[in-house]
Amino acid sequence: MWPPGGQDDSEASFSVVASSSSLTDVSVRFPPESDDCLIVFGAVRLDCGQTVDFTLLSGEVATFTSTTTDLSGTLIEASMPVAVYANNSRVMIGWSNVSDSTSEQMFPVSAWGRQFAVAPIRDNSQSGYSLRVTCGTAVNVSVNIAGVVHQLMSQRPLTVGFPDNRPAYVSVVDDSESAVQLVQFVRGATVAADSGAPAALVVPAVERFSHVYDLVTGDGYTEYVSIVTRRADISGLRLNGQPLGVSALPWLNVDSGSDWVTAAVQLPASRSSKLENTGQRQFGAYHYGYDHGRCAFAHTAGASLPIQVIYSSSHCQL
Repeated sequence: MWPPGGQDDSEASFSVVASSSSLTDVSVRFPPESDDCLIVFGAVRLDCGQTVDFTLLSGEVATFTSTTTDLSGTLIEASMPVAVYANNSRVMIGWSNVSDSTSEQMFPVSAWGRQFAVAPIRDNSQSGYSLRVTCGTAVNVSVNIAGVVHQLMSQRPLTVGFPDNRPAYVSVVDDSESAVQLVQFVRGATVAADSGAPAALVVPAVERFSHVYDLVTGDGYTEYVSIVTRRADISGLRLNGQPLGVSALPWLNVDSGSDWVTAAVQLPASRSSKLENTGQRQFGAYHYGYDHGRCAFAHTAGASLPIQVIYSSSHCQL
């Protein structure tokens, strides 16, 4: 999640939602000490670096909030499957004065990865986005972000800004089996021509891509699907049965050292759409929409999660 801002009403929070199991034991370990730590769980005040153990009943929800502390890096472990949602209220991302709320369901650690292809934010070209990457509790993990190598710290997110709104390729470069989590944050608009309000997207790793996605659009928003694919696979792409040719879209290279490319397609309003590769070649699809000057949303159109997420204990990192 994004750290709470300086404004009085900005808040970061996360919620742990139990499944239908009768009892779920949960352990929450907060990131290391910060200078101004204030974490609230119901009427209880908690500290950074603290571990809290509790039990949830079927369908029960536990929510932790802070108006001062970056909760990113919190480790959540559960005896039965749980869902974890990271939220920001009235947050500003970037240098603009546009605030909004964000909410994303987090992937469990078993669904993290080592290679990511990040698409630019359509109609937000002068404000761009920021990336936050975490290695969880792993140590000695290095990542290459758009050609620059960074060393990650355990339970500490690394933030890198892309105000020029260009595509980015992110990969783990060390020899270990460590995987990372990557979240893309849309920046609030800095100029009148930009669309952006804060939004968050958990970017799936390349190995989590699918060959088909179902998309649903509503009224009142301008909505796009950003596609990331191998250049050789463009000819197999279809949106509602219609091909997407190389000449029909401005395909951008994600990275000079890879063959990944990206382009954005505006989606028709108030309908369901199907995006697929007829050759069943895997590609990524990210759904973004906005109401100009008011609010925005971003989420992955789908991801192939490992089967152990369903059948074994859950392990999630913010």
